[in-house]
Amino acid sequence: MTPKIHKLALLALAIALLASCDANKDTVEKGREAVKEVVTQPFNTLNNASESLKQSEDRQKAALEEANKEIP
Repeated sequence: MTPKIHKLALLALAIALLASCDANKDTVEKGREAVKEVVTQPFNTLNNASESLKQSEDRQKAALEEANKEIP
């Protein structure tokens, strides 16, 4: 190989390695996001259910208080 071709080959190899590192970073980052979503999903579901239950209890309490007002 001539020195110019040799430098071009090294440059191409360096670019290919950097591109593969970026692709691996993207894959790792996507994997982390997926794991985070899977781990936090049950907590989010629990929080949503808790909030829904609280709202339901508040509505029932308000309805009971209203009914008690109507009873002489």
